[in-house]
Amino acid sequence: MEKKFKLCFIVPVPPPYGGIANWVQLIKEHIVTKQEDIDLNIVNIAPKNRMTEGRTLWNRIFDGGIAMIWKWYELNKLIKKSRPDVIHMTTSGQFALIRDILLLKTAKKKGVPTVYHIRFGRIKEIAENNTSEWKLISEAMNFASEVMVIDDTTYHTIKQYLPTVNVVCVPNPIDISNLPESVVSDSKSIMFLGWVVKTKGIEELLSAWEQVYKKHDDWKLRIVGPCKGKYLEYLKSHYLVDGVFFEGEKCHEEAVKLLNSSNIFILPSYTEGFPNAVLEAMALSKPIIATRVGAIPEMLADDCGVLVNPKNIAEIVDALEYLIMNPEKCNYIGNKANKKLNLEYTLETIFNRYLREWRKLSNRGYL
Repeated sequence: MEKKFKLCFIVPVPPPYGGIANWVQLIKEHIVTKQEDIDLNIVNIAPKNRMTEGRTLWNRIFDGGIAMIWKWYELNKLIKKSRPDVIHMTTSGQFALIRDILLLKTAKKKGVPTVYHIRFGRIKEIAENNTSEWKLISEAMNFASEVMVIDDTTYHTIKQYLPTVNVVCVPNPIDISNLPESVVSDSKSIMFLGWVVKTKGIEELLSAWEQVYKKHDDWKLRIVGPCKGKYLEYLKSHYLVDGVFFEGEKCHEEAVKLLNSSNIFILPSYTEGFPNAVLEAMALSKPIIATRVGAIPEMLADDCGVLVNPKNIAEIVDALEYLIMNPEKCNYIGNKANKKLNLEYTLETIFNRYLREWRKLSNRGYL
């Protein structure tokens, strides 16, 4: 019997749910159900709470410090008991970088190759400004055997500033097998899906909506995602919310159902990595409006969506007006996005790329 490939994930396991945790769940399920030749162990680095659940700066520093020591102990124990062929660690940057450095340094000292998976889209900004975050993540990258990124801008930035780092760009995957068949909706609805926080561009979206709704009061805006009560009160008191439906957090099945019944999807975030919500909208052939951040310009290139600049209310208004008034263009954009997704972003396609990188590092004994 062929020896199993030993893979260790250092990742956040849901709950709480979020972009990285959802990716973890997707890849874990694929390995468990379809990759019998892989023995997967996980060191869970999920925080106790999300931002929308009152996660404070003190929580992040104090709880994170204690967790860092425990995860270091857990990793050492795992390496000693069942030495992995490869360790794959995800990161969202910021305070987690201190922990990342400790764990990557430990793996290197023990002779275990590592993939350091950067899951956010701020690398160009922090590199150009030479921030403390950039200095920390640079140190972490230098300890890793390979750095994996999810967008071209991050890839080229690392190549420019850290030319000796081994870096590869691999986009995020989506499992289309569990998604419903796309429907052409007549609901006249626009949908936002994500955490309802300022950095997702919610306030710009509501400001734009005030102008759009004056001309198109037969349309509605659905905002789907978790939101702190105080912030929801703030939004309702500071913005005109006629035609706006705050749906709250939904289970994945219900969120996808709402997305499928919508006409347009919008994500006006200030920053993103490789948003799964955009992938789901592409899979359902929905016309997409999203900001030029992270991997989104690559995802929506070649007329697969409408791009706007972050924090630009006027561009959001123009994009919404354009799609509302051009249903044929909506169909064209949605269909192009769907074809691109099926060619480039399916789970099987992307997982095979992960597997090639893991085996390559293991076979090289690359440190």
